[in-house]
Amino acid sequence: MAIAKSPRISLSRKTRIALAAAAILLLTLFVGAAAFPIGMFKGMAERHLSAEFEAPVTIGALSRTSAFSFTPEIVVQDLRIVQPAWAGKGDFLKVTRASARLSIFDLLAGDPDPQWISVTGLDIALVRDAKGNSNWAGRSGKPPRADSGAPSLSHLLIDEGRFTLRDATRRLDITGTVTADDIQGLAIDAVGSFDGTPARLKARGKALAAPSGNGPWPFSASLTSDALDVSATGTTAGPLNFRDMTVKMTARGTSLKKLDYVIEAGLFGTQDIDLSGSVRHIGEDWFIDRLGGTIGRSRISAKATVLKRDGRTKIDATIEAPQFDFDDLADDAGLAAARAKEARIGKRVIPDTRIDLSRMGPTDGIIRFSIVQLLVEGGSAFRSLKGDLTLDHRILKLDNAVAKLDAGRMTGWVKVDSTKTTPILSTELRVEGALLETLVGQPEMIRGPVQGLVRITGRGTTIRQAFGNGSGKIAFTASRGSMNRAAAFVLGQDLGGAIGQKLGDDDAMTPLTCAILAFDAKKRDPSPLAFSDRDCRVARQRTRADQPGRGDGRADSGRCVERQTRPEAGRPAAYRRHLLKSLDQRRQPAGAG
Repeated sequence: MAIAKSPRISLSRKTRIALAAAAILLLTLFVGAAAFPIGMFKGMAERHLSAEFEAPVTIGALSRTSAFSFTPEIVVQDLRIVQPAWAGKGDFLKVTRASARLSIFDLLAGDPDPQWISVTGLDIALVRDAKGNSNWAGRSGKPPRADSGAPSLSHLLIDEGRFTLRDATRRLDITGTVTADDIQGLAIDAVGSFDGTPARLKARGKALAAPSGNGPWPFSASLTSDALDVSATGTTAGPLNFRDMTVKMTARGTSLKKLDYVIEAGLFGTQDIDLSGSVRHIGEDWFIDRLGGTIGRSRISAKATVLKRDGRTKIDATIEAPQFDFDDLADDAGLAAARAKEARIGKRVIPDTRIDLSRMGPTDGIIRFSIVQLLVEGGSAFRSLKGDLTLDHRILKLDNAVAKLDAGRMTGWVKVDSTKTTPILSTELRVEGALLETLVGQPEMIRGPVQGLVRITGRGTTIRQAFGNGSGKIAFTASRGSMNRAAAFVLGQDLGGAIGQKLGDDDAMTPLTCAILAFDAKKRDPSPLAFSDRDCRVARQRTRADQPGRGDGRADSGRCVERQTRPEAGRPAAYRRHLLKSLDQRRQPAGAG
């Protein structure tokens, strides 16, 4: 039986010659890459680095140690980079000799990823100004570099390394040494100043003496000064891969602002801090698994995620405070300024808290908070506070707000819209189950249950300014209470009765059927608002302004006339005049600014 033969592919002579030429070319390129003459790149490297750092760069020599290798050792000798003009005189970087082993293909592709690095005679002067310009970041205005993944560095040697750091943004000015070897690992030690106080910086990392892949690389760092002590101990997913790390941190200092100089998170001035936490950093995202400690006399516990998405920062946080004092959110300078302003203009019921978020960066998110006990110097009717803060494109809203009082509670919402030239504040708050003696603070003058409503919309950069420019209604009603009888005679314009009562039983109380304190704020000219029902009628309650014709939320002692409006058994209505104790303009609820 005959066996069929497979058909034989026949190529033309020209095709065979072309394929052979292509194979020879590929082999030549392959061999050429392995033996690529690095030295010819010296001039190109100088020009590229000069453009990158916007300063003159010179290289004494550029070579490779092996004649044939796809991962050659590249050697740079006598590298010098001059400081950019804005950073001052002298050199930014000087290196006697540096060598690195890397893939020739990565080098040709413009994305070198060295496997090991050895540096001798390193001298570097790092500079960053108050505007955030740094000499190590390269040319200004360049687009951010795409993430190329974790470094694959497995060997690091640094001998005779010295550095200086003048960082105006971090308020850090230090001089120190940096070394790395196969035994002691990475070591950085420096002394100088932080925010004008003596400081010491120390950092350590495990030796990079063998390939470690993506295994954990332990490290530690600390900054010690009179203004701030901060320390961090953790691991990275591979040597020097600080884009994927887990850290335990502690911070003790005179203010959160001092900590912000180091971590640059947009924090503000506060009272003394003593905080600790566990943090993870993956790519551009941060995960605060635990944060606890004290700020002043406030105690907090929190967790949060901070994600970078589409050019915006998105925060999701939960904060619980067993006890909290809002004064702890201001440093000594801020508290002194508030006291000076209070001495100049007097106390105010409405706080002067700033609400302008126009400078807020691209940040959105939600913060759920719960304060079990409010601490207020001098005491306060407010006992606890909880709610949900949401921020969306510079619109801040407080929802589900509940403030517990000594008796009763306050509920509602507050919204601040900072998308306009001047922020717009709008709010609706309700008071239920409260007591006059608690809110007014003078039980010997007036007592009884009270409920109220605050509904205001206004423009301003502070809460006080927005209330002063706002329109809306503020009303409080009280019933089934009592008030001092002598005071009732005074308001009823019965001077003789008042004198007689003072000479007799000065502490006697008279029933209070109904009382209403209210006004209708109309932009800059608050006008009186009268309420009436089957039990009483209130004449008017006026407000006093910082300037004539302008309300600031501080009420004067006003006069209320209560009238019985129901006829009884065919007789005309009986009229009784009583005193309604209004807000004392000299008294400010504790906690108001």
